[in-house]
Amino acid sequence: MRKFISAILALLALSIAAPSLANPQLAYIPGARANMEILPTERIRGNAFDYDHAVTIALPASYGVQPDKTYPVIWVLDDPLMTRTVVATVDLLVGGNMMPESIVIGVGSPAEEGLAGVGRRMAEFSPPGEGFAAPGLNAEAMASAVPFPPYPHRAEEFLAFLIDELRPQLGARYRFADSHTLHGHSLGGMLAGYALFTRPDAFDRMIIGSPAMANVDDAVFKAEEAFAAQNDALPVEIYIGAGGNEGNNWFLNVGGILTGTTRFIERLQLRGYEGMELQSQLYTGENHYTVAPRIISDALRHFYREEASGSFSTWPKRPE
Repeated sequence: MRKFISAILALLALSIAAPSLANPQLAYIPGARANMEILPTERIRGNAFDYDHAVTIALPASYGVQPDKTYPVIWVLDDPLMTRTVVATVDLLVGGNMMPESIVIGVGSPAEEGLAGVGRRMAEFSPPGEGFAAPGLNAEAMASAVPFPPYPHRAEEFLAFLIDELRPQLGARYRFADSHTLHGHSLGGMLAGYALFTRPDAFDRMIIGSPAMANVDDAVFKAEEAFAAQNDALPVEIYIGAGGNEGNNWFLNVGGILTGTTRFIERLQLRGYEGMELQSQLYTGENHYTVAPRIISDALRHFYREEASGSFSTWPKRPE
């Protein structure tokens, strides 16, 4: 068996120019794991909160055997719901040499608190403003059917925890490269949109899925208008997606998912910020849940498309 494995590795090596590889297959890293290592979830309390947040960290497969290497970081909102999907996607794409190894960090409510804990995201992801729904008929429909009592809008406090407290705290423990991606879906997408204009230097890339971008009476669009009045540049790579079937759900229409997403794409395209790279996709036949893994995979493949076609591509070719 050992001879068989050695023969396979030798065959693979025929097509590889080692000095040019930015992301060699894990088989070429002695001692590397076959997949990422998901560490036990921690509970960390931010300065502005009287409760803990769950933080789940997944380290790259080669992390333990490459002590001098730093890794890009993917920050995932809604830890108990989304982190495992992102980790699985990164494992597959790294295995296929479509992206570099990365550290994945999920932040959210402790899973043990159930949906009650997840519900806090409504306050934590809401920008300053009034109410919950998108403006106009959307707000009227929600008020008549599912009236929300007043609640705190804590996006500023959550972003301060995520960027100013948690990032340096974990950066002192783990080997971060100077490359940070934020992933947010649904209300998390709204928070990502708000962060784009209020903390524009915090993330190099953003994956925004099915965002409730028009919620809180267009708060993100108002933040964009304020940003545009003072700035011409926004050097961030952005991937935005939503499911075509989301228009068939009453509550998602109240949140203006499809209209808010397309308005946001349109706004950014027409604004044409210097340094911004924007890619968008509406996925036919997908709903609010089934579209999430497709957006994550397509976004990461898009971000690293040039590397994947060059130095990441290490599949063996026919010997000349």
